[in-house]
Amino acid sequence: MAYLMCAIAMIGTYLAARHSFVRGLAAAIVAGYFYGILRANVIHPASHFLFDAAILGLYAAQVNRLTRPFASLDGQRLRHWTLLLIAWPLVLFFVPVQDPMVQLVGLRGSVFLVPFLLLGAQIRTEEIEELALWLSGLNMVAFAFGVGEFVLGIEHFYPYSAVTQIIYRSTDVGSSGAHRIPAIFANAHAYGGTMVMTLPFIVGSWVREHASLRRRQFLMAGIITGMLGIFLCASRTDFLLLMVLFCVFTFSTRVRPLYRVAWLLIAVLILWVVSSEERLQRFASLRDTDSISERVRGSVNTSLLDAIVQYPFGNGLGGGGSSMPFFLASRVNNPLVIESEIGRIQLETGILGLSSWVCFLLWVFTRRQGNSQLPMFLGRRLSYFAVLAYGSMAFIGLGLFTSIPASALFLMEMGWISVSCSEGLLEMHGAAGFVSPGFILPRPWGVHEKA
Repeated sequence: MAYLMCAIAMIGTYLAARHSFVRGLAAAIVAGYFYGILRANVIHPASHFLFDAAILGLYAAQVNRLTRPFASLDGQRLRHWTLLLIAWPLVLFFVPVQDPMVQLVGLRGSVFLVPFLLLGAQIRTEEIEELALWLSGLNMVAFAFGVGEFVLGIEHFYPYSAVTQIIYRSTDVGSSGAHRIPAIFANAHAYGGTMVMTLPFIVGSWVREHASLRRRQFLMAGIITGMLGIFLCASRTDFLLLMVLFCVFTFSTRVRPLYRVAWLLIAVLILWVVSSEERLQRFASLRDTDSISERVRGSVNTSLLDAIVQYPFGNGLGGGGSSMPFFLASRVNNPLVIESEIGRIQLETGILGLSSWVCFLLWVFTRRQGNSQLPMFLGRRLSYFAVLAYGSMAFIGLGLFTSIPASALFLMEMGWISVSCSEGLLEMHGAAGFVSPGFILPRPWGVHEKA
């Protein structure tokens, strides 16, 4: 059954991506949404690679999009960064520090999703609008499962096993010690992180002037269920990220009054639902500053410096121990887990790998975002702050590049905002931000590039 699921995910995504990039991307994201609950109920080593199989199908079908040239300088620089971020872990893969299977899984966490930077950099406005509909529908499905787990208990959806231990250990919600809700994801944090990363696309499409009433209502349902899902999963980190996006939208000057009223009504609805149920109010523990300070010190501490001194070139791919399947955990040499994504990158790729990512993130966040006339400007702005806030959490938590499917959406939005100004101008003038095969598209400001 596990092998069959992987085959269906790969072939289905490949066929969908051959027909349409957005449908292929949506098929891969569908596999990512259901990855957690399928892996928990079909316990087999192959089920851990369901999402990987879907991504391989997407890459195989969209190889032209991954390799086609960019028209802008930012796009060309993004490709160089992407190659650098992929090249160094590939070099480390051939250094036999860890077991070959451990290093293969480490390669998965360090390299496998990085091409989403290029996919996000080339996505068009109309493609984002279509993708937003898929994400809204998936958010509603995930919320329905989450409500079922909230009412019936997670044991009806996630049988206890080595795969689901983290779900059953998360019993710190409310005075009764209830479980955090994973919905259909691998854990509660994956649920909340995915909801956060879908909101820029959905909200950006929701405020588009040409959207029909039925489309707006469907997108609004996706927004509401996504926000409620963040409270349902009881992740304080994702609550803070939601507040960042909420403030960005609220204080944006490019939102029409009608949408401001609707936004406030959504906020009132969510506030009413959350205030009526104690299990949705775990974020209130953020007022306990002593506990939060202790939690942060547990992640940002001297062990990171010790790891840099002890392993300047890393402990080998997979040596950070993060997201390692249970059947490979015993094969990790010198296991050392730091509850920080920055620490994981250091342990797996060394100082050079960590420096590359830090420099790349600085480059991304210093890109000019352009004027408010760019297509999907509000979506771009929300993506910028979502990526900035989500990336900042790398200091106090794990999963930035290994959360399924939140990491894929995170990297795609990072690629999108990296070239949002120059490629967005091309889109305004009728181009897609890249050169069509076999043609040289004229640029009104003198930018030319051969196909």
